[in-house]
Amino acid sequence: MTQRYLGGIITANPTEPSSNLSNASASGMWTLQEALSFYRAGDWPDATNTPTVGLFMAGYGASGAINVVDKIVPETAGNATDFGDTSASTYAGAGLSSDTRAIVAGGYSVSTSINTIEYFTFASAGNATDFGDLTEQMFAGSGLSNNVRGVIALGYKQTSGDGYTNILEYITIPTTGNSIDFGDASISQRGAAGALASTTRGVFGGGYHLGRTDVIDYVTIATTGNATDFGNLTEARFYPSGASNNTRGIFAGSGNGTYGNVIDYITIASTGNATDFGNAVAVRDALAGLANSTKAIYAGGRNDSGGTNVIQQVTIATEADATDFGDLTVAKSFSMGACSGTEAVQDTAFATLPATRGLLGAGNYTATFIEYIDITTTGNGKSFGDLLYPGRTTGTASSSTRNVVGGRRTGAGRHDHIDFNTYSTKGKAVDFGNLTQNGDGGGGGVSNGTRGVISIGHTGADYSNAIEYVTIASAGNATDFGDLVDTSNANSTGVSNTTIGLFTGSGHNTASNGAKIDAITIASTGNATDFGDRSIAAYSVGSASSSTRGVFAGGDLADGTSQNVIDYVTFSSAGNATDFGDLTTARRGIGGGGMSNKTRGVFSQWSIDSSANVIDYITIASTGNAIDFGDQIGLHRNGYSDSNGHGGI
Repeated sequence: MTQRYLGGIITANPTEPSSNLSNASASGMWTLQEALSFYRAGDWPDATNTPTVGLFMAGYGASGAINVVDKIVPETAGNATDFGDTSASTYAGAGLSSDTRAIVAGGYSVSTSINTIEYFTFASAGNATDFGDLTEQMFAGSGLSNNVRGVIALGYKQTSGDGYTNILEYITIPTTGNSIDFGDASISQRGAAGALASTTRGVFGGGYHLGRTDVIDYVTIATTGNATDFGNLTEARFYPSGASNNTRGIFAGSGNGTYGNVIDYITIASTGNATDFGNAVAVRDALAGLANSTKAIYAGGRNDSGGTNVIQQVTIATEADATDFGDLTVAKSFSMGACSGTEAVQDTAFATLPATRGLLGAGNYTATFIEYIDITTTGNGKSFGDLLYPGRTTGTASSSTRNVVGGRRTGAGRHDHIDFNTYSTKGKAVDFGNLTQNGDGGGGGVSNGTRGVISIGHTGADYSNAIEYVTIASAGNATDFGDLVDTSNANSTGVSNTTIGLFTGSGHNTASNGAKIDAITIASTGNATDFGDRSIAAYSVGSASSSTRGVFAGGDLADGTSQNVIDYVTFSSAGNATDFGDLTTARRGIGGGGMSNKTRGVFSQWSIDSSANVIDYITIASTGNAIDFGDQIGLHRNGYSDSNGHGGI
């Protein structure tokens, strides 16, 4: 008789997880130790890490316009599957999206352009639903959007003049209804690349009117008004395709001849000419583009032989040639792309930043995942994105809008990387610069909202008392700040108000070292001075701060015993820490700048028992034991925690 296991979902022989997405499987019988090893590495299927949906809608097939809508999962390369159909066979429309809806507007159907706007719901495969109408029948337009508003730009109208238009229109994506006038572009043309947008700005470029153009324009999505000149493409192109994350926009395909394989990019928040990125896998124009937070994906396209079913991808943060992703269900060109995972279309509640968001960064040698909480509420952590580099983190510092994370220890050694995330933008971290020396997962960080100061910790050869600083708003390399009192605070954590930063915790695992608290004045540079001592001598300590108090929680003693002690200091009075209360369970392993909003402190940390994913909170102005907040998604041993509302901001 065949042996059966719980729910029929596991078998006797374990199979390595295909990914950490919620739809991945890890079949077979696993020991808890085996499963935990994958979980710590960020490779275990995660119920909250939902894959995004990318759609390539309608297009021009071998016999003319078609209504086929293909679906891909951008996080996992592979062939497309059938999702549904548009209401009519059409091509060369404008595609855009929110995080829940894909929109296709206008296009050319049979023998005429159309003014139809319709939508799909990403979560439910099926046919399109009517949304409303454009102001006129139009094809070869370009779409871009944030999570609330979609803008349809340019195109060709058969009903007026020479047909080329500079009209910009908009819709409100969560509702339905006809489009409304937005303003005008700087040039009348059709076939421009769209789908390049941040949460605030939309960009479109290239196209055709009495010749190929290289013009790039931008608009501020939340307002109305005429477009503004952005710069120029690397060459004039007709029917290039666009895709972007919240930072960088990628133009792919077409060229200044008939077809091309050029890929170039822009930085959306700036202005200026495009820069060469690499080459597409083949010479094409009229591809469809979409993106999640890390990949730009292009499908179909045409050359003299007709359409193709090729899907190709690039990593947005790098510059390199495209690679194969998979195949469409049918060869086509002039299709319309949309994705639920584009950073510009994050849910509105997330992008509308509260001053209370906390980030938890992975600390395992190979893990990169980041999760977030909103500190004023309670609840479990949620998926935020990924670190740019894996490994244990040296230190972190933050402003009201972004954090910087410095140093790494991976299995291969220690590194000087610094990267950063923007609290209002989910996705992969971005390169910031470098520390002056390699760091380990044992430093701390403090900040006053403008300047971040990071202690190096372990360098590999020895413990370091070096402190370095960065200006949080400006990417660049760190600068020497001074030194801690000695090397005792190598496995430190930090707390700060707007003036003072305090470091505590020891990498030397000795009673006298681990209790020490060092103080700096953040706005100046210079060596730290003695502030006082903690009530216990521990390392790998959690932290939180208000404008008046710094709070330290947990950590390990020299013998490796995890602690539940919480104590606090008052910034205005140097001296030893005072007992505050206890964590719900003894634990260690989350340093950085701590998670707090001046009123509430939140401690995640790591332990080796069944409470490994516990999150606690306290009210900083009072004393007492911590209260359960929720659970982490994963284990963050020697990772970091920070927030955009701590006492230094």
